[in-house]
Amino acid sequence: MALELVKKQIGLNEMTRKEAVQVVKERDIIVPDGKPDMQRVLYLDGEINIDQIDVQEDRVVYKGQLDTTILYVPENNSKEIYTMKGSIPLEDFVILEGVSNNQRVAFNYNIEHMHWNILNERKLNVKSIIGVCVEATKPKEMELVTEVRGDVAVQTNTGTLSVIKPSQSGTEKLVVKDELTIPQGKCSIGEVLKMNTCIKEEQTKRTDSEILYNGIVEVSTMYKTQEPDMPVEIVKHRIPFAGSTDLPKPSEEAYWNCDLSVKPIYMQVCPDFDGEDRVIEVECIVEAKYNTFDEDTETIIDDVYCPGKKVKMTNTSEDYMTLASKGVAKASKKDVITLENGAPMIDQIFSVNLKPVIDEKKVEGDKLTINGMLEAKVVYIDPESVNMIQTAMEMIPFSQDLTLEGLNEDSYVEVKVQPKDVEAGVYNKNDIMLEYGLDYMANVYNKGNIQTINQVDVADMDKEELNSYPSITVYIVKKGDTLWNLAKRFNTTVQDIVEINDLDENAPINIGQKLIILKKTKF
Repeated sequence: MALELVKKQIGLNEMTRKEAVQVVKERDIIVPDGKPDMQRVLYLDGEINIDQIDVQEDRVVYKGQLDTTILYVPENNSKEIYTMKGSIPLEDFVILEGVSNNQRVAFNYNIEHMHWNILNERKLNVKSIIGVCVEATKPKEMELVTEVRGDVAVQTNTGTLSVIKPSQSGTEKLVVKDELTIPQGKCSIGEVLKMNTCIKEEQTKRTDSEILYNGIVEVSTMYKTQEPDMPVEIVKHRIPFAGSTDLPKPSEEAYWNCDLSVKPIYMQVCPDFDGEDRVIEVECIVEAKYNTFDEDTETIIDDVYCPGKKVKMTNTSEDYMTLASKGVAKASKKDVITLENGAPMIDQIFSVNLKPVIDEKKVEGDKLTINGMLEAKVVYIDPESVNMIQTAMEMIPFSQDLTLEGLNEDSYVEVKVQPKDVEAGVYNKNDIMLEYGLDYMANVYNKGNIQTINQVDVADMDKEELNSYPSITVYIVKKGDTLWNLAKRFNTTVQDIVEINDLDENAPINIGQKLIILKKTKF
């Protein structure tokens, strides 16, 4: 006779798999008609834009382009700067065995290195090394027993399955636009060479119905003037923004996070009231990428027996992934970059970019140590130099300890380091002082295992089997014993042991404790 098992479908996730690769892309970029011949490159920059990500069997295919900005001079001693743009198509794939189109995929990328080579006065070869990282998490459905029915007395042991897993995710876009006026004391605009945007003073907040976010978009503009004494100028503007995402907060939500980024999508130079080109119409997109994690708790039956009956149970072992904990740490930092040709004035610094590279994640007990390097890149103008646009590079080490609940050597740890509110100032005649914050974020994922009951068959015991159980036993509790295990072992019930020994059913039993266990005279 088989007992009836009432089951419930529960969604879980398999352990995340990860693959990181480097790809090399290059292309020849032609000087546009109407611009002079190129003799010397002053500056090269790039930005990756991914248009499509397609998850296929055992691979992730992506398409997009690498947009480049090149600043050059037509003659070796010229201070006349020109800009041109180009793009390198990106169409490639990453092999990830076992991935399929029903999996959650995180696709990350960054430009690790860019290099140029002048082929002739009208052609430039640009080569880029791009790092691509793909992480895949596969959902799985499991049937777990929540109730057992039958015509015989059934003893069931219940357990709690608690899993924290990704829930909602999305991107909210906010348009930020303004008319930026060149301040008095700076030259009017001849041509915009390069625009850089970043977010400062960002704040995010979770309410019962939405995610709120606000901050400042800092716009740095490098432009060409028509003044021979100051051929290039830099001006900075700050645009406040505030937005929200409608996202009701369920009671089971355990964690949430929201990352902000910004990029310009439109720029136009306009005349002011005096007819001079001193106004920049700019439009940016602030993206708020959010995701939430919910805790799913289910009461399930993980063991069954019937006193006085022979029980044969078949089950299956299933592995799953759960988010064990999240950790956050913030650090304020100061570092100095030394320049061989002397430090520029503050208003000549165009941009400061800090790119973190994590070299090591070391686990000792519940402590995670993150070690890495910040690639600091400072772009500024030097009107006295032949190379008016200068780039200073420095590698800055960083290290941070986080104490994380549930961390162990077998944990899968996802770490992200984000520089915040980067400011540059002149420290002395040769040094630039960088002041910034580093946000460290770590997710700890652990593998769990659960036994799922597939079938329970019940048969009668014969007289000899029943007589093999002692009528009365004085049992001394050993390590690992539970009331459930003892009741099942001696073919009685937890309730009988509790009543005879005057115990609290929910209280633990102690090693060395004596228990009286009676055999049931009739089952």
